[in-house]
Amino acid sequence: MDDNDKMAVLIIGIPVAGLIYCGVGIATMMSSPWLRDHALLAGGTFTLVPFISFAALWTRSSARFYRDKDKNQG
Repeated sequence: MDDNDKMAVLIIGIPVAGLIYCGVGIATMMSSPWLRDHALLAGGTFTLVPFISFAALWTRSSARFYRDKDKNQG
């Protein structure tokens, strides 16, 4: 996969995945009485899951980039 294809996947795929995630979250909250009663906990969980996932992904990618950069220089 070349760089243009990767960029297209990012530009199209991430917003679509976000919309699907939001739809699943809203549908789950509408259908579950427990989640409606504990809206703050449910909303916090639905917010933190993608944030933590992408923060970990970003950190690993950044660490890999700098590790490879140091190998190529030294």
